[in-house]
Amino acid sequence: MLLPVVGALTSVTMMVVLRNGQPLFMLVAAIVFLVAIAGGIIFAVSSRGRGIRQMRRQRELYLDYLERVRGELRSESDEALLHARLLHPAPSGLLDHTRDPARRWERRREDSDHLSARIGTADLPWFTLHVPSAESPIEPQDPVLLEEAGLLRSTMTSIPGTPAVAELHEASVVAVIGDRSRTVPLVRSLLAQLASHQLPEDLRIAAAFGRDRALDWQGIDLLPHVQSSSLFDGPVPARRIAPDVSALSQVLGPELVDRVHSAAIARRGGAHGTAGSVSSLLVVADQHGGPAESIRLPESSLTPGQLGIVHVHLLDDRLDEPDDVDIRIDLRDEPTLTHEARSGTARTVTFEPDETPVWQFTAIARDLAAHRTLGAAMATDVESATEITELLGIDPSLPAPLESLWKPRIPSEFLRVPFAVDDHGSPMHLDLKEAAQQGMGPHGICIGATGSGKSELLRTLVLSLALGHSPEDLSMILVDYKGGAAFAPFSGLPHIAGLIDNLADDPQLTVRARSSLQGEVVRRQQLLKDADSSPSITHYRELRRTNPDLPPMPHLLVVIDEFGELLTAEREFIDLFLQIGRIGRSIGVHLLLSSQRIEGGQLRGLDTYLSYRLGLRTFSEAESQIVLDTADAFSLPSLPGYGYLKVDTSIYQRFRAGYVSGPMPTAVQRTPVEDERRVFLLPTYNGIATGEDAPEAPVLHRPDVGRSLVDEMVDHLRSGPGGLPPVWLPPLESRLALGHVLEGADSGASGLSVTIGLQDDPMRQSQAPWVVDLTRAGGHLIITGAPQTGRSTLLRTIGASLALTCTPQQVAIYGMDLTGSGLRRLEQFPHVGGVATRGDETRITRLVEELAGMIAQRERLFKEHRIESVAHLRQLHSSGRLPQLQSADVVVLLDGYGALRTDLESLEPAFLDLMGRASSFGIHLVVTLSRWGEMRMAHQSLFGTRIELRLNDPTESVIDRKLAETIPDDVPGRALSDAGLLGQIAQPTLEIVEHSEVGDALEELARTSAQSWGGPSAAPIRLLPPVLASSEMPDVVDEPRAVPLGLRQDTMDPAFWDFTDGDQHLLVLGDAKCGKTSALRTIAEALIARYTPEELAIAVIDPRGQVPEVIPEEYLAAHATSSRQASGLASSIAVEMERRPTRTAEENKKAPMVVLLVDDHDIVSAGGEEPLAPLMPHLPSARDLGLHIVLTRPVSGASRAMYYPVVLALRETGGATLLMSGDRAEGPVLPRIYPERMPPGRGRYVRRGERPYVMQVALTAADLAKRERS
Repeated sequence: MLLPVVGALTSVTMMVVLRNGQPLFMLVAAIVFLVAIAGGIIFAVSSRGRGIRQMRRQRELYLDYLERVRGELRSESDEALLHARLLHPAPSGLLDHTRDPARRWERRREDSDHLSARIGTADLPWFTLHVPSAESPIEPQDPVLLEEAGLLRSTMTSIPGTPAVAELHEASVVAVIGDRSRTVPLVRSLLAQLASHQLPEDLRIAAAFGRDRALDWQGIDLLPHVQSSSLFDGPVPARRIAPDVSALSQVLGPELVDRVHSAAIARRGGAHGTAGSVSSLLVVADQHGGPAESIRLPESSLTPGQLGIVHVHLLDDRLDEPDDVDIRIDLRDEPTLTHEARSGTARTVTFEPDETPVWQFTAIARDLAAHRTLGAAMATDVESATEITELLGIDPSLPAPLESLWKPRIPSEFLRVPFAVDDHGSPMHLDLKEAAQQGMGPHGICIGATGSGKSELLRTLVLSLALGHSPEDLSMILVDYKGGAAFAPFSGLPHIAGLIDNLADDPQLTVRARSSLQGEVVRRQQLLKDADSSPSITHYRELRRTNPDLPPMPHLLVVIDEFGELLTAEREFIDLFLQIGRIGRSIGVHLLLSSQRIEGGQLRGLDTYLSYRLGLRTFSEAESQIVLDTADAFSLPSLPGYGYLKVDTSIYQRFRAGYVSGPMPTAVQRTPVEDERRVFLLPTYNGIATGEDAPEAPVLHRPDVGRSLVDEMVDHLRSGPGGLPPVWLPPLESRLALGHVLEGADSGASGLSVTIGLQDDPMRQSQAPWVVDLTRAGGHLIITGAPQTGRSTLLRTIGASLALTCTPQQVAIYGMDLTGSGLRRLEQFPHVGGVATRGDETRITRLVEELAGMIAQRERLFKEHRIESVAHLRQLHSSGRLPQLQSADVVVLLDGYGALRTDLESLEPAFLDLMGRASSFGIHLVVTLSRWGEMRMAHQSLFGTRIELRLNDPTESVIDRKLAETIPDDVPGRALSDAGLLGQIAQPTLEIVEHSEVGDALEELARTSAQSWGGPSAAPIRLLPPVLASSEMPDVVDEPRAVPLGLRQDTMDPAFWDFTDGDQHLLVLGDAKCGKTSALRTIAEALIARYTPEELAIAVIDPRGQVPEVIPEEYLAAHATSSRQASGLASSIAVEMERRPTRTAEENKKAPMVVLLVDDHDIVSAGGEEPLAPLMPHLPSARDLGLHIVLTRPVSGASRAMYYPVVLALRETGGATLLMSGDRAEGPVLPRIYPERMPPGRGRYVRRGERPYVMQVALTAADLAKRERS
């Protein structure tokens, strides 16, 4: 509007100004101005009218849209409300609901609405509606339309009158709070809803209310959900009703124990609790006027939720409710329903509660009771028993002879047996023969959920096959991965080649079962091959008719229950199943696999070999599709036994399986039911059996059904002839006695065979004595196992077995126990030369040295007698041609090789030398390790025979990691042989005893063995004596020149100081009280005995004066007690030595030999002076000059003193060293030789060109007397 006015005003101004006010132009300007004003007004009026019309049009369109949305939402809400009311009908509609078979008990525990119950109506949020905010602040939303949109959102978001549902499957504790006049009718509505929708098998109801309140709960005892199926009160089922929670706990006691047991099984299987695996238990407690109280659980570590228990407490106030409330229904003011009440995300809605009057609740209960009565149950049992006997064609009261039952069948009836009836009551048969023989087999699968009757179907099929076929025609292997109740009645049936159960509890049994089945397949293939390569079992059976000498080979039915879980735990089974699927037809092996569920792809192609399928009620439609390719199994009735049989595309038929676990159909049970009917006026609580109403402890009992049909018929079949050798042998015992095992061992075994236990070979279906041949594979045995697995026991068993089967002349045993002292129990056997334990290092060293000596001796004998082998050695020894050997073979038992490497490093080189050479000369090592890494790989190859006990890390196994994982922790002695077989090590006793008594029993056995042996025993371990007299040493006649110092430990021969040959000097090192002075006295005494005063002159440097006491005056050339005297004495000797080269040979021959004995050289050389320095130039030629020096000094400081000029010269000029007791901390005194603590007189003799050896220095008579006095 303003734009034309402004333009016109501009034009007028120009006309007035530019034309200088001419009248004509002034008039034109006025006209233009007026026209512009009029045009602007007209334009403004017309524009506003268009805007109003456009706004009105937009409002009309949006309001139409809102009306369409309102209509759609109203339609959807009406449909949702109708659906919700259909799922959760009002209390007034429950009677129609319960009378409709399609709707009654329609929910299952697997459904999402399990334990969902209506308790009233509420305006529940349903649609999520949002009003968008303004996109721009300069363009505000139309307030009229905004108000209309807000009105739509407020009126259509929720649906009024929608059933308010309590989701009890999410809760374990429910609190209903309010006045009792409001809470009881609401809980009656809750119970009516649950009882109408849930199966009694899926929901069990219990109630506790006082006698004064019983009228408010009238009819609850009529509900099938309240009646127990396992406990009876007199002749009627017990009711889960009691006057208070404490009494209700007693009524529910057996059931609660069963739930705890189920929870424990679920825990072992990796699940949490039992929810979903057992029925739920709803406990209603009318506790108005007091605090909430819950039933007592047998196991306090489990929660009610884990046991599938839901508590419903009726209370007056929130102060009385438990702390762990999950759902709260508050009826005090405005009724509210709160889910997840104890969490931070509680959901609360306001609702209008349902109230079910007593008469209506009772009517619903009576209607439901008609579908589950005691009389009907009794009639069903009798009817089932009668049907199964007719189906199987038997009369339990007069069983047919076995000859009649097992008479040969015509080919068309062979392996064809009834197992169920169809919808018309006609028998249905299962034919295990292959399709080429007009059968349904040979393999099949059976799938059914818990409670579907799967186990009963398998029992019926097994019994029907056993009744119609002899053990020579059909044998069976029944495998139950979990438990064993399914096939327990068939124990002892002659057809059973193996009854395998509880595989889930022991992985070792699972591997063993696979090996047993694999072995049976291989055995049957070999039988067919040996019978002129028969193409099939049918041909083989025809051959056997003409040749009865052929071994019988019946058809084999392998029934595996819970095979789905078996495949999950042991995947290698699928390869065995596939093999049986491919060749089972020809070798006569039939598979029937059974499980609760099976996952697609788990069969890995096995389904192509499963020609018939049995589908019982499944958990889901998908599982039904996998088995039957239809969803029919999911829709089967909830009663057990109903299922479908599908054979390829030719047969698809519904059946009801026979029931062979029911009671025997006796004459009493055949009496018409109506004659037995009695009318009982039920009391409020249990107590019919006691004649009281609500006694303190009602007498409830389980029904006495007598013996079942399957038990009676199996007993009848057991009287028949036995079947074939079993495919499955009982598992190995956890404890065996060596005496029992030796009774079954081969007494004529060749070589050095040791029976150590029982070995299980499931592939060959045998359990035989475990015999280890120590003459094969290098002759050594290595045993590996973690602590407390039976390593020491195995060594003791080996020792005892050798002692009981060989004489001491055949084998000698030595032990080295570095882990304890268990091998000491063997010492009393005459075969045992000795056992060295960890605390006695000297004895261990002596044993190694004795063994080295034995090898050296045998090496000489091999050379002298031209012995070719150890077997040749045994032959010569048994003929008495090797009297030098007390035993032909020697067995060394070493327990704890790792300790030898770590704690006895000095012995490792010598022992490694033994390992490499011993087996060639009849010495066998049996070594134990805690892990393979304790022995170097290069040395492991020396041990060809290996035994593995349980390892802490099974992946370290060098035999079979898979089998190593199956060795249980609680069975000591279970071991794995190098052949890949498991075995049980026997106790080293004649009878089985407790583990704590094994040592005493072994010791008694050793004493008995020693008393019964009259010949020579094994050579003992010789030890150096603590005191050795010089009189026991070789005299002058035996050794006229060398000085006998003592006894060497390695050979137990005399040790000499041969100063005339290689050891012209001797250096003795030892700390105080070690006996180095006594060694000088012994040397002096030996020299005096061998030389005359003209041949020998002894000079002594002894600050303490103890050496000269034993030297006669005619031999004692000089005695120095101080450094100065010692220096003079050395100078005098040096002068004499300087003269001798200048003399003639005759003169030198008459000159005496000079022996200088220096005691405590550290004392006389103190202060840095060396009194023996004058002699140093003569030490290199001392032997020619007739000069010999024996010098002693302490070990302390020896690492430095060894480099003193005189000491160094003694060593470099051929002097020997006797290293006696000292501190190892001093370091290596000689190359790789450390001092160590030794007994007095004990030392290590070191000389050039020989291995150092330990010796015991002999004592003079004077020293012996002095020791005796001290």
